[in-house]
Amino acid sequence: MTSNDGPGSSGRIIEDQYITAPISAGGDGITVYGSDGPAVIRRCVVDLGSWPLERLDEGLSGVDGARAVVRETRVARVGKGVLWGNGDYPATDPDAELVLEDCIIRDVGRRAPEAQDGVRVIMRRCVIRNWGVRSRFTVRAFAAWAHDGASIRAEDCVFWQDRFWHGLRCFVVDMANWIGWSINRRDWHPLHWFLPGVCRGLTASQGGTVSATRCYKNRWWIRLSGHEGPRMGKKEALALMAELEGRLL
Repeated sequence: MTSNDGPGSSGRIIEDQYITAPISAGGDGITVYGSDGPAVIRRCVVDLGSWPLERLDEGLSGVDGARAVVRETRVARVGKGVLWGNGDYPATDPDAELVLEDCIIRDVGRRAPEAQDGVRVIMRRCVIRNWGVRSRFTVRAFAAWAHDGASIRAEDCVFWQDRFWHGLRCFVVDMANWIGWSINRRDWHPLHWFLPGVCRGLTASQGGTVSATRCYKNRWWIRLSGHEGPRMGKKEALALMAELEGRLL
């Protein structure tokens, strides 16, 4: 699937939706299934900030081999932003793919996005802003993370954190859960144990891979693994943020 996929080559189309409540039984804002065919989501807003975390799952999720192109869409104020890949039935996902273009994921706890079980995610001209925020935090924090054979590629994206500290409880719970995850997966890489979630801008572990070109991070402590070549400048990053924030209200 490429960014040129249009309505003629698509299955399910979701457009011009403003979603403020979960619309799936599992608590997702939008769920895409493999049976939907190549889906297109455009000009949508998923903002679930008025709902308690215990009644929510993902803002956007793809399962059972889902394939989708998502354009000009905002996912905000959810505990879990975007998840691609079905952790319960990973055998269904090897052909799954997600393309995010001109999107914003902001003010989330984690998954901005998360890719697992062999899926592929491509991000172009996206803004990932403020993950690990206290009001949406549950067990651990991260922005874009690929694991278990999945991959994420970021092109011309901005990773922006307004602050590092979200309180002692968030910090301790986050670190404890990352250490516990690594022990359970028999992953002895020290960075996977001890890197705070708010620093995990673009990372991979347990067989996942990430790559990036011309991306920007506004804090030195944000980790963008796999970045190659020159980075986007601050002026260009601010312009992209202003453009998307103004367009995706």
